[in-house]
Amino acid sequence: MDTAAIHPRQRERSAPRVVKRSFQLPKPVRTALVYITLWIAFIWAVFPFYWMIATSIRPKDEIFQRPPSLILNGATLQNYIDLLVGAQFWRFAMNSLLLTVSVTIISVLISVTAGYAMARHRFKGSVTLPLFMLYGQMFPPVLLLIPFYVQLRFLGWLDSLWGLIPVYLSYMLPLCVWLMRGFFSQVPFSLEDAARMDGCTRWQAFWKVILPMARPGIVAVATWVMIHTWNEFLYASTFILSDTKRTLPLGLSGLIGQYTTDWGVLMAGGVLTAAPILLVFFILQKQLVSGIGGGAVKG
Repeated sequence: MDTAAIHPRQRERSAPRVVKRSFQLPKPVRTALVYITLWIAFIWAVFPFYWMIATSIRPKDEIFQRPPSLILNGATLQNYIDLLVGAQFWRFAMNSLLLTVSVTIISVLISVTAGYAMARHRFKGSVTLPLFMLYGQMFPPVLLLIPFYVQLRFLGWLDSLWGLIPVYLSYMLPLCVWLMRGFFSQVPFSLEDAARMDGCTRWQAFWKVILPMARPGIVAVATWVMIHTWNEFLYASTFILSDTKRTLPLGLSGLIGQYTTDWGVLMAGGVLTAAPILLVFFILQKQLVSGIGGGAVKG
């Protein structure tokens, strides 16, 4: 058969194909690289907490030794004793606790009711209003510092813990309402209709049927608000002027002196400040992750 009469496509099909094999590392090497990367990321994330805890229980002469030692040669609780006895730690903790509990309760109540109304009722602006609220999260908190200061000074709420509550609510509520709206949107309408047919009022159906199903979303919103309120520093440092009204982050910053700083006491304060938030997070981490993911899926 004349090879010239063969169609070019048939000639390409009959020609042997050259398979290019890409270089691939052996599976044990790839597994080792993955584990090494994970361990490096783990150490990078955990080391600051280890150093804070280690510094808080070091003797004062060991804190300033050069070069610093990664291993503890001795441990003491004197830094915690100096913090709890000599400093105003308890006053700062009560101020933060009062502010955090107030903002969290108000945020949950408003976000639950507003999120349910936006998910279940159709009104003029029911689609654009949640988007408009979420657009407020685009602005950094520092951009709103001067407007908030002018408003609080006009209302006479400067240097007041109660004046911080509307400030925190103004930039926390939009995301809270958005999350709760998404969570309520995932609850089937048929459940509420079935409860209404069984004789429940709208409030009873909401309280007994809808609200228990939205518990992960409520936990997520409450935890998120609590963490941000407990750790907030920018607005508190600007609007709080009296030493007796300082929150924990603001009070700990006062332990940093102009010339000398007692790093042991400061790190002990950091450990005691972070401990409640870490404890709450580890207890509620499953509901927190499912709540954030569930509320963000449907909007």
